[in-house]
Amino acid sequence: MNRGLLAKLSAMLIGVAAIVGAGCTRRPANAPGNASSSMAAPAPPGSAPGDSGVYGFSGARVPDSDPQGVIGECIWIYDAANRNQVAKGDCIESAPGRFRVRLKPGRYVVRGPGGSKPIEVKPGGWIRIMSIVALPMAP
Repeated sequence: MNRGLLAKLSAMLIGVAAIVGAGCTRRPANAPGNASSSMAAPAPPGSAPGDSGVYGFSGARVPDSDPQGVIGECIWIYDAANRNQVAKGDCIESAPGRFRVRLKPGRYVVRGPGGSKPIEVKPGGWIRIMSIVALPMAP
């Protein structure tokens, strides 16, 4: 990507992060995925038996490019009524866009750049979330 496009993408990601609730910055990531989606998946590496929660990728993409991950707060977990925040996911600089949040079994709404998604966490289960917003190509 050229510097002008990176600057515009960075500004758009900061705007998206402000809309969903926190300031984030853009960092490139070689992460697969399209629009916001979730699926049941095996426990991510480093999980203890009996743990449960959500993990995945949070970021943005422009047409014909890999997704760009964010750093800082990157995903937010709300109660089933989508009213009260119960947890948040942080994406660190060494793994932009990647998060893992332990949750007790139950129903939640996950909010991220790709939108909101209701989920149900089962005992000992992990749900993979790909929350990626599609941004228009800069002129």
